[in-house]
Amino acid sequence: MDLSETTREVINRHPWELSRTQCTLKVFSKYIAGFNGQAVYINSGAGDLYFDKKLLEKYEKSQVHAIDIAYKDKISDDKRIHKYHFLEEMKEEWADYAVMMDSLEYMEDDAGYIRDMVRKIKKGGYFFFTLPAFPILFSDYDINIKNLRRYSRKSFSEVLDKVTGLQKVEEHYFYSSLFMIRFVQKMLHLSIDPEHKFTANWNYAEEHFVTRFLTVCLNLDFLFNRLFSKIGIRFPGLSMLVICKKTG
Repeated sequence: MDLSETTREVINRHPWELSRTQCTLKVFSKYIAGFNGQAVYINSGAGDLYFDKKLLEKYEKSQVHAIDIAYKDKISDDKRIHKYHFLEEMKEEWADYAVMMDSLEYMEDDAGYIRDMVRKIKKGGYFFFTLPAFPILFSDYDINIKNLRRYSRKSFSEVLDKVTGLQKVEEHYFYSSLFMIRFVQKMLHLSIDPEHKFTANWNYAEEHFVTRFLTVCLNLDFLFNRLFSKIGIRFPGLSMLVICKKTG
Protein backbone atom coordinates (compact mmCIF):
# COMPACT_ATOMS: atom_id res chain seq x y z
CA MET A 1 0.00 0.00 0.00
CA ASP A 2 1.10 3.54 -0.79
CA LEU A 3 2.24 5.27 2.40
CA SER A 4 0.40 8.43 1.30
CA GLU A 5 -2.89 6.56 1.65
CA THR A 6 -2.65 5.77 5.32
CA THR A 7 -1.52 7.44 8.52
CA ARG A 8 -1.85 4.34 10.65
CA GLU A 9 -1.07 0.64 10.56
CA VAL A 10 -3.19 -1.18 8.01
CA ILE A 11 -5.27 -3.87 9.73
CA ASN A 12 -7.46 -5.09 6.88
CA ARG A 13 -6.32 -5.18 3.26
CA HIS A 14 -8.78 -3.88 0.70
CA PRO A 15 -10.01 -6.50 -1.85
CA TRP A 16 -8.54 -4.32 -4.62
CA GLU A 17 -5.05 -4.63 -3.12
CA LEU A 18 -5.44 -8.33 -2.35
CA SER A 19 -6.58 -9.08 -5.88
CA ARG A 20 -3.95 -6.89 -7.55
CA THR A 21 -1.21 -8.66 -5.59
CA GLN A 22 -2.51 -12.17 -6.27
CA CYS A 23 -3.12 -11.60 -9.98
CA THR A 24 0.08 -9.75 -10.80
CA LEU A 25 2.22 -12.30 -8.96
CA LYS A 26 0.72 -15.04 -11.12
CA VAL A 27 1.49 -13.06 -14.28
CA PHE A 28 4.99 -12.11 -13.13
CA SER A 29 5.89 -15.72 -12.38
CA LYS A 30 5.91 -16.46 -16.11
CA TYR A 31 8.68 -13.93 -16.63
CA ILE A 32 10.79 -14.26 -13.49
CA ALA A 33 10.88 -18.05 -13.29
CA GLY A 34 14.12 -17.98 -15.27
CA PHE A 35 15.90 -16.29 -12.39
CA ASN A 36 15.59 -19.50 -10.32
CA GLY A 37 14.05 -17.64 -7.42
CA GLN A 38 17.29 -15.78 -6.67
CA ALA A 39 16.65 -12.48 -8.42
CA VAL A 40 17.54 -8.99 -7.31
CA TYR A 41 14.76 -6.56 -8.06
CA ILE A 42 13.88 -2.92 -7.52
CA ASN A 43 10.45 -1.82 -6.38
CA SER A 44 10.02 1.92 -6.82
CA GLY A 45 7.19 3.31 -4.74
CA ALA A 46 7.19 0.18 -2.61
CA GLY A 47 5.13 1.71 0.19
CA ASP A 48 4.50 -0.58 3.14
CA LEU A 49 6.12 -3.58 1.35
CA TYR A 50 2.99 -5.74 1.31
CA PHE A 51 3.54 -6.79 -2.30
CA ASP A 52 7.23 -7.48 -1.73
CA LYS A 53 6.64 -9.67 1.29
CA LYS A 54 4.13 -11.71 -0.69
CA LEU A 55 6.61 -12.09 -3.55
CA LEU A 56 9.36 -13.13 -1.14
CA GLU A 57 7.08 -15.82 0.28
CA LYS A 58 7.18 -17.40 -3.17
CA TYR A 59 10.79 -16.58 -4.11
CA GLU A 60 12.54 -16.89 -0.77
CA LYS A 61 16.08 -16.37 -2.09
CA SER A 62 15.31 -13.13 -3.89
CA GLN A 63 16.38 -9.68 -2.73
CA VAL A 64 14.20 -6.58 -2.93
CA HIS A 65 15.57 -3.06 -3.02
CA ALA A 66 12.58 -0.92 -2.09
CA ILE A 67 12.42 2.79 -2.88
CA ASP A 68 10.04 5.24 -1.25
CA ILE A 69 10.74 8.84 -0.26
CA ALA A 70 8.17 8.46 2.54
CA TYR A 71 10.28 5.96 4.52
CA LYS A 72 11.08 7.39 7.94
CA ASP A 73 14.10 5.11 8.23
CA LYS A 74 15.91 2.48 6.19
CA ILE A 75 15.75 -0.28 8.78
CA SER A 76 14.04 -3.51 7.70
CA ASP A 77 13.15 -6.53 9.82
CA ASP A 78 13.92 -8.80 6.84
CA LYS A 79 17.53 -9.04 5.65
CA ARG A 80 16.28 -9.67 2.11
CA ILE A 81 14.66 -6.22 2.01
CA HIS A 82 16.81 -3.12 1.58
CA LYS A 83 15.18 0.30 1.81
CA TYR A 84 16.16 3.47 -0.01
CA HIS A 85 14.78 6.95 -0.49
CA PHE A 86 16.03 7.50 -4.04
CA LEU A 87 16.77 5.46 -7.17
CA GLU A 88 20.12 7.27 -7.50
CA GLU A 89 21.45 5.30 -4.53
CA MET A 90 21.62 2.13 -6.65
CA LYS A 91 24.32 0.83 -9.01
CA GLU A 92 24.10 0.64 -12.80
CA GLU A 93 22.99 -2.57 -14.59
CA TRP A 94 22.81 -4.47 -11.35
CA ALA A 95 19.22 -5.63 -10.72
CA ASP A 96 17.35 -8.36 -12.64
CA TYR A 97 14.00 -6.62 -12.90
CA ALA A 98 11.97 -3.66 -11.71
CA VAL A 99 8.46 -3.23 -10.34
CA MET A 100 6.32 -0.09 -10.22
CA MET A 101 2.93 -0.81 -8.72
CA ASP A 102 0.77 2.29 -9.21
CA SER A 103 3.67 4.65 -8.57
CA LEU A 104 4.78 6.04 -11.96
CA GLU A 105 1.81 8.41 -11.99
CA TYR A 106 3.43 10.34 -9.12
CA MET A 107 6.54 11.17 -11.16
CA GLU A 108 6.64 14.61 -12.80
CA ASP A 109 8.91 13.28 -15.58
CA ASP A 110 7.64 9.75 -16.04
CA ALA A 111 9.71 9.00 -19.17
CA GLY A 112 12.85 10.36 -17.49
CA TYR A 113 12.27 8.18 -14.45
CA ILE A 114 11.89 5.07 -16.60
CA ARG A 115 15.12 5.96 -18.42
CA ASP A 116 16.89 6.21 -15.06
CA MET A 117 15.41 2.87 -14.04
CA VAL A 118 16.52 1.21 -17.28
CA ARG A 119 20.13 2.00 -16.41
CA LYS A 120 19.81 0.00 -13.18
CA ILE A 121 18.52 -3.21 -14.82
CA LYS A 122 20.58 -5.86 -16.60
CA LYS A 123 19.99 -6.57 -20.28
CA GLY A 124 17.19 -9.11 -20.63
CA GLY A 125 15.55 -7.97 -17.39
CA TYR A 126 11.87 -7.10 -17.09
CA PHE A 127 9.86 -4.07 -16.04
CA PHE A 128 6.44 -4.60 -14.48
CA PHE A 129 4.07 -1.64 -14.33
CA THR A 130 0.56 -1.34 -12.96
CA LEU A 131 -0.99 2.03 -13.73
CA PRO A 132 -4.24 3.92 -13.11
CA ALA A 133 -6.06 3.84 -16.44
CA PHE A 134 -8.13 6.21 -18.56
CA PRO A 135 -7.54 9.96 -18.19
CA ILE A 136 -11.31 10.48 -18.45
CA LEU A 137 -11.58 8.99 -14.94
CA PHE A 138 -9.20 11.54 -13.37
CA SER A 139 -11.05 12.95 -10.36
CA ASP A 140 -10.71 14.53 -6.95
CA TYR A 141 -9.74 11.09 -5.68
CA ASP A 142 -6.59 11.17 -7.85
CA ILE A 143 -5.82 14.68 -6.65
CA ASN A 144 -6.23 13.66 -3.02
CA ILE A 145 -3.70 10.82 -3.35
CA LYS A 146 -1.42 13.12 -5.41
CA ASN A 147 -1.71 11.29 -8.73
CA LEU A 148 -0.51 13.54 -11.55
CA ARG A 149 -2.16 11.56 -14.35
CA ARG A 150 -3.94 8.42 -15.50
CA TYR A 151 -2.79 6.46 -18.56
CA SER A 152 -4.31 4.97 -21.68
CA ARG A 153 -2.55 2.40 -23.85
CA LYS A 154 -1.77 5.16 -26.32
CA SER A 155 -0.45 7.67 -23.79
CA PHE A 156 1.77 5.11 -22.09
CA SER A 157 3.12 3.97 -25.46
CA GLU A 158 4.04 7.61 -26.11
CA VAL A 159 5.97 7.62 -22.83
CA LEU A 160 7.81 4.43 -23.77
CA ASP A 161 8.67 5.92 -27.19
CA LYS A 162 10.88 8.37 -25.30
CA VAL A 163 12.83 5.51 -23.70
CA THR A 164 15.39 3.47 -25.63
CA GLY A 165 16.10 -0.17 -24.92
CA LEU A 166 12.64 -1.29 -23.79
CA GLN A 167 10.32 -3.64 -25.67
CA LYS A 168 6.70 -4.07 -24.62
CA VAL A 169 5.81 -7.77 -24.24
CA GLU A 170 2.39 -7.70 -22.56
CA GLU A 171 -0.30 -5.11 -21.96
CA HIS A 172 -3.93 -5.08 -20.91
CA TYR A 173 -6.49 -3.22 -18.84
CA PHE A 174 -8.05 -4.85 -15.80
CA TYR A 175 -10.93 -4.31 -13.37
CA SER A 176 -13.61 -3.42 -15.91
CA SER A 177 -16.22 -3.70 -13.15
CA LEU A 178 -14.53 -0.93 -11.15
CA PHE A 179 -14.13 1.12 -14.31
CA MET A 180 -17.91 1.16 -14.76
CA ILE A 181 -18.49 2.21 -11.16
CA ARG A 182 -15.92 5.02 -11.38
CA PHE A 183 -17.21 6.11 -14.80
CA VAL A 184 -20.77 6.50 -13.48
CA GLN A 185 -19.48 8.40 -10.43
CA LYS A 186 -17.52 10.74 -12.67
CA MET A 187 -20.33 11.33 -15.17
CA LEU A 188 -22.85 12.04 -12.39
CA HIS A 189 -20.33 14.26 -10.57
CA LEU A 190 -20.60 12.11 -7.46
CA SER A 191 -17.99 12.52 -4.76
CA ILE A 192 -15.44 9.68 -4.69
CA ASP A 193 -14.14 8.83 -1.23
CA PRO A 194 -15.36 12.13 0.34
CA GLU A 195 -13.93 11.20 3.76
CA HIS A 196 -10.47 10.53 2.27
CA LYS A 197 -10.38 6.97 3.60
CA PHE A 198 -8.65 5.72 0.43
CA THR A 199 -8.14 1.94 0.57
CA ALA A 200 -6.68 1.85 4.08
CA ASN A 201 -9.89 1.67 6.07
CA TRP A 202 -11.45 -1.57 4.86
CA ASN A 203 -13.75 -2.91 7.56
CA TYR A 204 -13.48 -6.65 7.00
CA ALA A 205 -10.64 -9.11 7.60
CA GLU A 206 -9.11 -11.00 4.70
CA GLU A 207 -10.90 -14.19 5.81
CA HIS A 208 -14.30 -12.49 5.98
CA PHE A 209 -16.89 -13.61 3.43
CA VAL A 210 -17.30 -10.10 2.01
CA THR A 211 -13.57 -9.65 1.43
CA ARG A 212 -13.13 -13.14 -0.02
CA PHE A 213 -16.13 -12.76 -2.35
CA LEU A 214 -15.06 -9.36 -3.70
CA THR A 215 -11.47 -10.52 -4.14
CA VAL A 216 -12.61 -13.54 -6.17
CA CYS A 217 -14.80 -11.27 -8.32
CA LEU A 218 -11.88 -8.96 -9.02
CA ASN A 219 -9.60 -11.92 -9.76
CA LEU A 220 -12.10 -13.16 -12.34
CA ASP A 221 -12.32 -9.67 -13.80
CA PHE A 222 -8.51 -9.58 -14.16
CA LEU A 223 -8.42 -13.04 -15.77
CA PHE A 224 -11.27 -12.17 -18.12
CA ASN A 225 -9.47 -9.06 -19.37
CA ARG A 226 -6.14 -10.84 -19.78
CA LEU A 227 -7.62 -13.73 -21.74
CA PHE A 228 -9.57 -11.50 -24.10
CA SER A 229 -6.57 -9.21 -24.65
CA LYS A 230 -4.68 -12.21 -26.04
CA ILE A 231 -7.12 -12.35 -28.95
CA GLY A 232 -7.13 -8.59 -29.46
CA ILE A 233 -10.32 -7.77 -27.56
CA ARG A 234 -9.68 -5.07 -24.97
CA PHE A 235 -12.26 -3.86 -22.49
CA PRO A 236 -11.76 -0.66 -20.49
CA GLY A 237 -10.52 -1.09 -16.95
CA LEU A 238 -9.75 0.98 -13.88
CA SER A 239 -6.11 -0.12 -14.12
CA MET A 240 -3.58 -1.25 -16.69
CA LEU A 241 -0.77 -3.83 -16.63
CA VAL A 242 2.28 -3.33 -18.86
CA ILE A 243 5.33 -5.60 -18.99
CA CYS A 244 8.49 -4.60 -20.87
CA LYS A 245 11.85 -6.25 -21.50
CA LYS A 246 15.22 -4.51 -21.59
CA THR A 247 16.71 -5.25 -25.00
CA GLY A 248 19.72 -2.99 -25.05
